[in-house]
Amino acid sequence: MNKSISLLLIVISIVTINVAFVGQASATVWTINGIDHDMQTDTDIQNIINNAQAGDTILFTGLQYSMITLSIDKPLNIISTSGTELYACDMDGAQEGSDGVTVFALYNGASGTNITGFNINNNNYEGYGVDINNTTNINLSNNNITCINEIGVNIADSDNITINNNKLYSSNSGIALTNSNYTNISNNLLTNNNNGILIGNNVFNTLISYNNISSNINKGINILNSCNNVTITGNSITENYDPNTGDGCGVYINNTINGLDITNNFIYENGNNGICNDLGVTNLTEGMENINDDYITGDVNGDVVRNVYDENGDIVDAPVWIGETCFGGAKNLDPTAVLSGETIMSKIQQISSGIYSVSFVDNTTGLISPGFGSFYVTFFLNKNNTNVSSLDAGDIYQNVLVENGTATVNFSNYTYKPTNNSIFAIAPYTTFNSAMKDIYAVNDSDIPKFNLVTYLSESVSTIMNGESVIYKLTVVNNNNKDAVGIKANNILSSEYYTSTATPTQGSYSNGVWDIGTIKSGKSITLTVTAVAKKSGLTSSKAQITGSNINTIYSNTVQTNVNKYIKLSTSNTVTSSHVKVGKLVNLETKVINSGKDISNSVTVKMTLSKGMKLINKNNPQNYNKSTNTWTFKMAAGKSYNFVTTAKITTKGNHDVKFTSNGKTQVTNIIGY
Repeated sequence: MNKSISLLLIVISIVTINVAFVGQASATVWTINGIDHDMQTDTDIQNIINNAQAGDTILFTGLQYSMITLSIDKPLNIISTSGTELYACDMDGAQEGSDGVTVFALYNGASGTNITGFNINNNNYEGYGVDINNTTNINLSNNNITCINEIGVNIADSDNITINNNKLYSSNSGIALTNSNYTNISNNLLTNNNNGILIGNNVFNTLISYNNISSNINKGINILNSCNNVTITGNSITENYDPNTGDGCGVYINNTINGLDITNNFIYENGNNGICNDLGVTNLTEGMENINDDYITGDVNGDVVRNVYDENGDIVDAPVWIGETCFGGAKNLDPTAVLSGETIMSKIQQISSGIYSVSFVDNTTGLISPGFGSFYVTFFLNKNNTNVSSLDAGDIYQNVLVENGTATVNFSNYTYKPTNNSIFAIAPYTTFNSAMKDIYAVNDSDIPKFNLVTYLSESVSTIMNGESVIYKLTVVNNNNKDAVGIKANNILSSEYYTSTATPTQGSYSNGVWDIGTIKSGKSITLTVTAVAKKSGLTSSKAQITGSNINTIYSNTVQTNVNKYIKLSTSNTVTSSHVKVGKLVNLETKVINSGKDISNSVTVKMTLSKGMKLINKNNPQNYNKSTNTWTFKMAAGKSYNFVTTAKITTKGNHDVKFTSNGKTQVTNIIGY
């Protein structure tokens, strides 16, 4: 049964629960939205957790709760939709599984629990933000976690833990692991901690990927007590050092290595070393540690080092094996380091008008190193001073992420000078003089044009020849520069229409609108009144051209102009009384007052007995076998069809006039 439960935390510590049955389901949502009452609030929330069933959701919508130390031993979805602030406090009489000073303690049966959307604060002298102990399959996501004196997220004796898209900051260690297996730490920000990530004893199969690990005071990643199948890939590991002493390290290893991959990372200005294999690494041989496709630069005592004791007990450098690596133009390696390949930045390439790229290539083969990423190249359009790193007012630039070894920038929609344009690119550097950088001169013919947006509409899709239709053409300039010399053609077909328009800008004639300049961010609309002069199916697709834009086309608008045919007939006789032996003329007049030639029209006159046929006019249209004229009527024309007959007997004589199947009978009296 799906129940929506509202918890009201009342000052007198009574919990009111309102249950609404809204349909069949297997889990319950417990909503916590009351005001904060310190320790009583903690007790009330813990009671809800204790009463919840496996798979239930604990939904926090309140903004802040203090003195919180919650213990979870069943699979729950614990979610805040309001960024709830939770503050820990040293509590007496802690729940089972809780140390009384940690915000969330997950243990034993908590396997399958998700914690999402909180601001978790522990300002105590002990305890954690989140403690995951002796459990499995825990997911922490989209939280901000700080623990001033201890660990933001402590993982102990647990397997299959996922820490994704959190901010872990201002803690002794952002994340610490001991006795754990298959931990996934991805897409987090770890900053302003002592250690970003600390790996303790008996930790296996750890994935650290695509994190921003920056400005931690001691080490970005501290592999201190065990190193068993650790993968560090796609991370930005930058400026992890003590600002007072300058000491620090990006990735620090101080234990026997049993599988370590450090690949595709950006490791930049981390105090002493980018990567340090310290004295605890006693077994390192070629192939045991995979350092490859990393960008490492700006480290005072060496980008990648290995420290060992020599026979005199002195600490000396020892061989460390390094794969393809980019050093940002400032390589700092000990002579004992064994480097298998060095990557540099290529010259700027123009991909197409307005689009440029640089690649990171092996300095010997010139081939792109596709494993490089996780760092940015800065591109400038017409940098004012390419001899210095500083920005000048008005400098146009973009920071572009390197992906698969290449950074591609799009300056298509930026304003270029009439001539002498240039592109300047620079990779991350320690000093500007040693930086990898390049300048590319843009040919005037390659100055990019940009696109406008246009759409065409009509008031009706079907009219008759001679009727009118309203066309509206709108042209939009969403760019940051003016579009000049703009002209719209083929708004409508001059073969099918005569048209008039009074534009608010430019001039219009026969389906062509000469607009001129459309300012940046502006749109302009033309309304055209068109009168059909020809029937048929007409199609309009406006073409927009200009001096600095790409030619574009509007949507297609079709109008069906139906034929306008208006036929009228009149039947007359020269006399209704005719003497025997005399002649009488019978006449049918057909008029087409429409705008189009008619389809086939038939006219027939049938004489009665006592009348003799003498003559038929328009013999070219007359069929003697059917006694019928067949013809088509041009627009605005009239035709007369005449039969001359002789009256041969006295009495009444009925004459039948038939036009397109319609019959009229006229009586003539013979005397």
